[in-house]
Amino acid sequence: MDLTTTQHQVRGVLTDRRRLVPFLIAFAVYGVAGVTVPLMLLFAGGWWLPKTVDDGPRLSTVPAVAIDVLLLALFGLQHSGMSRPSYKAFVTRFVPEALERTVYIVMTCLAMWVLCLGWQPLPYRIWSAEGTLGTVLDAGFWLGFVVVYAATLLLNHFHLLGLSQAYRRYVTQVPDATSDRLQVHGLYRVVRHPLMTGLLLSFWCASTLTAGHLLWAAGLTGYILIGTYMEERDLIARFGAAYRAYAAQVPAFFPSPLSTAARARLRRAARRQ
Repeated sequence: MDLTTTQHQVRGVLTDRRRLVPFLIAFAVYGVAGVTVPLMLLFAGGWWLPKTVDDGPRLSTVPAVAIDVLLLALFGLQHSGMSRPSYKAFVTRFVPEALERTVYIVMTCLAMWVLCLGWQPLPYRIWSAEGTLGTVLDAGFWLGFVVVYAATLLLNHFHLLGLSQAYRRYVTQVPDATSDRLQVHGLYRVVRHPLMTGLLLSFWCASTLTAGHLLWAAGLTGYILIGTYMEERDLIARFGAAYRAYAAQVPAFFPSPLSTAARARLRRAARRQ
């Protein structure tokens, strides 16, 4: 794309409110997500924020547990329900298709803010690791932090957060060029869901684990398992035998110590039995 074409596109957006406003909305939501995700991870890890999974105003145990469970359930319902194809078909009856992902992202960010701000700490300590073990656990948290962002980049970071769709629709005015290909490169050669791997590491790697942190990690792990199961059903429907073959060779969340050939032999032996 040459400079003249780019200048013409920018001028067209700036002079046409019907194109400028939707793109600015998508850009603003992208910015909100850019703030929400790292803050959520820092909240979960108990790092630096005035309110974290372990710090902040607290109630007595029973109401605190009830509130936390309710918040986790509401987040899971929002995040999974709005990711279903039926929701996408419904919401595009009211907003342009290019902004469907933007609506999903802003609602997910809102649900995450409600979860974090409403969270009630449960300070009862389950473990507290010091020395080398504590350092390793803290390093695991930061490894998860990095893996989350690496996974989004491999998935097309801007498309995942809705900005690419709006840019193509309202700035360049060309069809969305998202390729309908199975991602099997980079981290996807090691695990099928590296984004979830990063989240699991961030949730569970803690040098100090409280009852509240355990509830957070267990609740969101349950959501991840259910959400991944539903996502994989969609991927099988979308890619068919290609995804089944990929899933047979690559583990879901954590690398396997077995080679691909060894895993295949074990699966064949299990089928024979």
